[in-house]
Amino acid sequence: MGMPTVQFTVAVVEERLRLLDLVAAMAAGEERAWLAKQREGHLGLRAGRLAKARRATRELLSERRETGLLAGSRDWLLVPGVRAELTARGWDRDWPPIPPGALAAGRRWGTDPGRYEGKHDEGETRFLGRLGVRLPHEVGERLQRACYWHNAEIERQLQEWADTWGDGPDVIMRQSIREHGGVTVLAGMLAALATAPPAEALVQRGELRAKVVTTGDVLRAALDHALAAAPERARREHTRLRGAAAQAQHDAALAEERKREAEEDHQRAEASGKTEDAGEAESLAQHWNSMAIAHRFHAERLSIQATEVRDLIDQLNTLRA
Repeated sequence: MGMPTVQFTVAVVEERLRLLDLVAAMAAGEERAWLAKQREGHLGLRAGRLAKARRATRELLSERRETGLLAGSRDWLLVPGVRAELTARGWDRDWPPIPPGALAAGRRWGTDPGRYEGKHDEGETRFLGRLGVRLPHEVGERLQRACYWHNAEIERQLQEWADTWGDGPDVIMRQSIREHGGVTVLAGMLAALATAPPAEALVQRGELRAKVVTTGDVLRAALDHALAAAPERARREHTRLRGAAAQAQHDAALAEERKREAEEDHQRAEASGKTEDAGEAESLAQHWNSMAIAHRFHAERLSIQATEVRDLIDQLNTLRA
């Protein structure tokens, strides 16, 4: 991102991760085209004026990334969603620092394993994809602090619950599956002897677990936000690509016309015995021929990209259906 960042890795549904990567590739192309257009205005500038123009472009790029208008990577695609989620939860404010050593890698203490499974009409979808995200330091730090302090009292109550009821049969068997790939004989015996918490206690634990909010929860919500906003971005990019392809085809036609004119000049010069003029006309015809080929190739490439974006729009619409 070109600035201090905070790194996160979050479990997501693989299909949503695949779509995010496609959207990110499209958005990166959109940003490159915008930068190329901006840099056209830098032509002919020197020294101080060029430096000033470049600085203005960088500032405008940063502003457009922050607002979500441009996104050169999937990190920037997620930033608006993270900000929106923080605002919606009332977390977009200053938080106290996290106590040293309080954050640990892995699943948040007290998190229900069911949180990592998504439900849909056809059954269950596990979060098997792994999304690496780098957020601007200010956003990432705020997200970490907000989740920590929101969860602090909830986790204290969950720890009290665990001290009171200990490891029930389900906890013992889950731990065995996690460590050994299945329920061992010893785990089965311990689970059979363990005292199951009463229904009221299990309900209490479930209610507490449901209140826990992880950074992964917020980032998955940001991913949903990015994919929900993607069709509009894709339609805008599709329009740009089709317009650029039409312009390239027009430029190819003009180059073909200039080529024919040069070839006619070459024939007239040769017929008149004007060797030097004939040579210049032949070189000009070759130049315009090369330009026509380049413009046609560019038009074909843009048309292919437009078709790919059209296909992406269909996939995103299917996701929303």
